[in-house]
Amino acid sequence: MAAIQPVSIILLVHQEGDIIENVIRDFYTKIISKIPNSEFVVCEDGSTDKTKDVLKRIEKVYHLRLFLGDERKGYTKAMMDAFSYATKPIIFFSDSDGQHEPDDFWNMYALLPVYDMVIGWKQNRQDGFLRYVLTRVYNKIISVYFGVHFHDVDCGFRLMKKEVVDDLLKRNWHLNYCISSELTVRAFWGGFRIAEVPVLHRERKFGDSRGLPFKKLPGIIFHILGKFKAIKKDIKSFL
Repeated sequence: MAAIQPVSIILLVHQEGDIIENVIRDFYTKIISKIPNSEFVVCEDGSTDKTKDVLKRIEKVYHLRLFLGDERKGYTKAMMDAFSYATKPIIFFSDSDGQHEPDDFWNMYALLPVYDMVIGWKQNRQDGFLRYVLTRVYNKIISVYFGVHFHDVDCGFRLMKKEVVDDLLKRNWHLNYCISSELTVRAFWGGFRIAEVPVLHRERKFGDSRGLPFKKLPGIIFHILGKFKAIKKDIKSFL
């Protein structure tokens, strides 16, 4: 069996003061503590609740590389910045809302000798019926338009080799929402090998979902569909 490579765990955090300490403890205990020389990168994105105070209090306890934001960057910019901070050969990215099970990391990690990116496929999604339907429709649109056939193309729970991330960071990014789907599409057409692994998806215990707000969905959908042509043009330019 090959030696386990150090991992950069990356969490983006915004307005998660009620849950973030439990989430970080869970990831630290189940992953970081078991892989020597790994790092825990936590990027806080302009929270106005108690999130910053909690993170500063536990920073040394869990050996965090903590980056605090004075103002909200938004998910895409925050993600790109977070990726640039990672230093280890494997990057594990997760949402920080406590809906994912860190132990699922190990099933994903087992595929890395064969694949360059492994993305989660949420089982028994706890997002509500309307969000579930929208997700199914969105995945179908991505499949038809880009020829990328995955069940959960935008899943915010994924494992990647650093070489994949470094390559993707060179690109121009177009989506302000659902950026993980653009990440998947670009990696696929960049020639990287991608797999899906079923992962647990738990009900959110505290606060509202940080997913796409329903009242903004018409504008968000218009934005995403309007950017597809530019993404496809970029993909063709580096094939």
